[in-house]
Amino acid sequence: MTTTLALAARLRALGDDALVTSLHSRSVRRAGISDFFDLAEALLEPDSVQRVLVGLDRTRLAVLIVLGRAGHPLDVEGIVAALTTEPATADLSTHTASSAVEALGALLLVQPAASQDAAPDASDQQPGSDDGDRSDRRAGDPATGPFTGYAAVFARLTAWPETDLPSPDELLQTAPPPALAPVPDTERRFTDRLAAERGFDAVVAVSELLAELSREGARELQRGGLALPAVKRIAEALAVDASVVPTVVSVASRAGLAALEDGTWLPAEPAAEWLHASTPERWRALAAAWLDALPDDLRSLVAARSRAAWGDSLREHVAWLYPAAPEQAQQRVDAHLRDAEWLGITAAGAPSSAGTTLVEDGPAPAAQVLAPAFPAQVRGVYLQHDLTVISPGPLAPDLEARLRGMADLESRALASTFRFSPASIDRAITAGETAASIREFLAGISLTGLPQPLDYLITDVTDRHGRVRVRTVDDGDAGSAVRSAVSSAVYSADTTLLRTIEVDQSLAALRLTPARADVLHSRFPRDVVFWALSDARYPVVAEDADGVPVALRRQRYAHPHPTTSRDQDRELVERLRAVDAAATEGTGEQWLARQLDQAVRARQPVIVEVAMPDGRTVDYLLEPTGVGGGRLRGRDRAADIERTLPLSSVKGVRPA
Repeated sequence: MTTTLALAARLRALGDDALVTSLHSRSVRRAGISDFFDLAEALLEPDSVQRVLVGLDRTRLAVLIVLGRAGHPLDVEGIVAALTTEPATADLSTHTASSAVEALGALLLVQPAASQDAAPDASDQQPGSDDGDRSDRRAGDPATGPFTGYAAVFARLTAWPETDLPSPDELLQTAPPPALAPVPDTERRFTDRLAAERGFDAVVAVSELLAELSREGARELQRGGLALPAVKRIAEALAVDASVVPTVVSVASRAGLAALEDGTWLPAEPAAEWLHASTPERWRALAAAWLDALPDDLRSLVAARSRAAWGDSLREHVAWLYPAAPEQAQQRVDAHLRDAEWLGITAAGAPSSAGTTLVEDGPAPAAQVLAPAFPAQVRGVYLQHDLTVISPGPLAPDLEARLRGMADLESRALASTFRFSPASIDRAITAGETAASIREFLAGISLTGLPQPLDYLITDVTDRHGRVRVRTVDDGDAGSAVRSAVSSAVYSADTTLLRTIEVDQSLAALRLTPARADVLHSRFPRDVVFWALSDARYPVVAEDADGVPVALRRQRYAHPHPTTSRDQDRELVERLRAVDAAATEGTGEQWLARQLDQAVRARQPVIVEVAMPDGRTVDYLLEPTGVGGGRLRGRDRAADIERTLPLSSVKGVRPA
């Protein structure tokens, strides 16, 4: 095993990015750290070591135990040979062991023996540079070996029983829970039916969430989670219990369909394409996002249980896998299993055929498996005389998107109901539809023709639409002008309508003021005034400078602003580099003295490389007893004598 001196040399040799990445994964004090020796001591403090150990899985803990017990460095093959005799790691493969050592190296819990042995003169090496650190420049380099452990890490592990945690022997000797038998075919058929229903419901729920967020965003609380009014509104729109709303938002966010912008949830740009995809394709995107979000350890577990029940079996295995923090590990698993159940990847705790295919072959084949179980899409609807629309099945996405632009959804199921109203028709005309285009579209999808009440409604709303016009102006403080028109071509002063708009308290924020008898001015831009009037249900049209109507689209997508925060770990590394550069200028005696001082305090034997007067270089195995006056004093273990060496002759120091 090795100690602080070797770790300090390794920290100094690591590239800046690799060192910052490693520090991000460790909880370490920053107070009192003035050089790499202080940082090494902080990383090996019992509290710091304990915080990182409790989050490790049993395989990585087992590697630390083997390296701690070994009297010499071990390569990956040696680690595998030692661990395959233990019940907990009997099936350990070379690949798994290599991955574990690589991860432990990135956490600064194991030391590559090559970096321990190599400690060149500080004046010949640029710390953190490519040339000075080829074998250990990145903490996450593929593990080759050999490797050794740190004494402080193994000491912390051996002390675990004092804190009611398993001892090293218990960690190695507790075998994993047995795998369960595959789900029987009879149960699989039931599971697949239930999973198909849930998968379809999940696609519908996410679709409705995006529609509702498009209509009005949802506010996120500073402490996390949606504001209660937003939860209630979304739950009502989705026709689900309020407790389901966080799951729907989480699934949509993970798939890149919804995002936060300035504390408000809105649809993201990929949502437009997703909403026009088929139901199986939409499910595929949600399932792919779930799979991509699985941590590597959990993904390997579900892959190994792709045909057996998950649920309690998976939770039991995770509790075994993370012996120091089983509750936290199970909570992490529960969140992924909850979403899997909601998406139809599993049903009643067992993977569906689509779920099995998902973890074995990927999202696209899984969607193909599930597609036949989804309800068939329809391209025809029933238009009723009461202004409702009945869709006998899931409406094709392109048709539904356009229908929802002119009718409001009343109920959503296998058979959905929409309703026309003056406001919905006016909304469609505002978006660019005309009476002719609405009639043509409805005639193309209706299985019952165009009912007369609906035809009258289209005519009436079209005739009234555009009585209020908004255009951009540049007149002092005014940014837009509002005026009325009897038709789209002939203007006349409708002072009654303008006075109604002027005194409407819901529009007070627009600061509308009379400019002439037939014109109101506002300091706000045309589009802002237009949408305010539209929301207040006035028959408004936007026009250009020539008076030609223009269609405005309100769709707003989230464009999250990149957040920049202080990276304290990077600041620490930059500060230590500056201190180290000052300390190693010239001969580098300060760095060597700091190494030797650390060895004296730790009573640690070191190998000192000394340049002799005749040009030879000699290695002495010394136990340093003091540094001062430009000289090193220590006991030569091999010759059993006391030696005093000038620091100017010392070319390098490395742990014995």
